[in-house]
Amino acid sequence: MLSVVLLFGSNATNASELVELAIRRSEEEVGAMRRLSAEYRSEPYGFTAESEFVNRAAEFLTEEDAYEVLRRINLIEAELGRDRAVEREVQQQKGERYASRPIDIDIIFYGDESFDDERLVIPYHFLAEREYALRPLAEIAPNRRHPALEHTPREMLDELTKK
Repeated sequence: MLSVVLLFGSNATNASELVELAIRRSEEEVGAMRRLSAEYRSEPYGFTAESEFVNRAAEFLTEEDAYEVLRRINLIEAELGRDRAVEREVQQQKGERYASRPIDIDIIFYGDESFDDERLVIPYHFLAEREYALRPLAEIAPNRRHPALEHTPREMLDELTKK
């Protein structure tokens, strides 16, 4: 069994409910949950939107490989209303890198492994620069070392908030 840490986010009107549903579905599809962060709120990052995001992090124990975890969380996102084609249209119309979405699930850590290909980037890209990811992560895994940066979420968050 490997530890996989997922980040859940939503800026839909029922964001808390959608994040909770995504967490429960992840328990069914990914594995047993070990830890769950509190709910954190953040402004949209990299785009404009009227609604703030709700974010939570959770650690699961899984027997699935990283690509299977990715496949399963993408299915959960689709079940809960995420439509990447619509997002791309909105991004193009607004000229922004990101767009609002009902649910977003990212793999932050998969054991101590690293992946960097067209399908999967683990640890989560730009983690050290994303407060919305670091806050819930620092709560559930404050001392876990980033395999490439060799810093903990707590250290990265402290450094980021100093800036």
